[in-house]
Amino acid sequence: MSRDTLQRGRFATLLFLGAIALLGGKAFSNALPSDRHQSIPKDDLAVSMPVSFDDLLALANDGTAPQTFSYGQAAQQSLLRFHSPASTRGTLLIIHGGCWSNAYDRQHATPMARALAQVGYDVWLAEYRRVGDPGGGWPGSITDIVLATQQVAALSGDHPWLIGHSAGGHLALLSATDPTLPIKGTLALAAITNLATYARQEGSCQSMVTEFMEGPPESHPDRYTSASVHNKVFPKPTHLILGEADAIVGPDQLTGLSDTSTQMIAESGHFDLIHPATAAFEQVLKALEYLMQTGSTSGG
Repeated sequence: MSRDTLQRGRFATLLFLGAIALLGGKAFSNALPSDRHQSIPKDDLAVSMPVSFDDLLALANDGTAPQTFSYGQAAQQSLLRFHSPASTRGTLLIIHGGCWSNAYDRQHATPMARALAQVGYDVWLAEYRRVGDPGGGWPGSITDIVLATQQVAALSGDHPWLIGHSAGGHLALLSATDPTLPIKGTLALAAITNLATYARQEGSCQSMVTEFMEGPPESHPDRYTSASVHNKVFPKPTHLILGEADAIVGPDQLTGLSDTSTQMIAESGHFDLIHPATAAFEQVLKALEYLMQTGSTSGG
């Protein structure tokens, strides 16, 4: 990537951040003109927040079968594509969460992928090697996300926007710090950004950090510095969203970030951000549209 291209990307990011600062808080979620915003039908927004992981798994499958593509030799190195002739709004690559563990696959993220495809996006959902898979963990998981991104760009003919949730938000953000990665920007939902801080907290997902990193922060300080994103620069537009009622990822994970904008959603828990039938997901849709609209001058 040339210096001019990188500077244009950074300039677009600064424009986006300035717009967020001017709009502020709740105004950001209402920034798009109503005639441009594509929303989930209101009849489907009937779920009280916060929702659970099991609520996501219980969502009905609409019967459509996505296309499957590989980006490597391992069984986990695969992509699902949710695509239709109406997919004209841009290309998205979703990185699912699950504490970096192979106990959780991409199934819980398929309702989000289908919902985004229904409102006009060309949606790709990655699976990747996680803790418990041969080659998974650090750094294999992040290697897979880079490879998946490159494959989506090659197959779609378009640089995707990354959307990552929880541990998938961490992987999306870390990938996005590479200025040569063919992406347009990143939307991180309930993302884990500081692995050392998170590893020292109580909780089942927090306890998985040492499994992912093969040791505690005290034993591998350089490794944790490399794997965390709170100390990195993002060359493309980047926006982070966190629910105020999130019991898995706290607001401390939004601190120390540069070249990004952040947003808190009231009453939203960890999984509301990816459940298509919540009010929080409606805010995610608006944030995605505004991010794409404002960051469209980055030349990504």
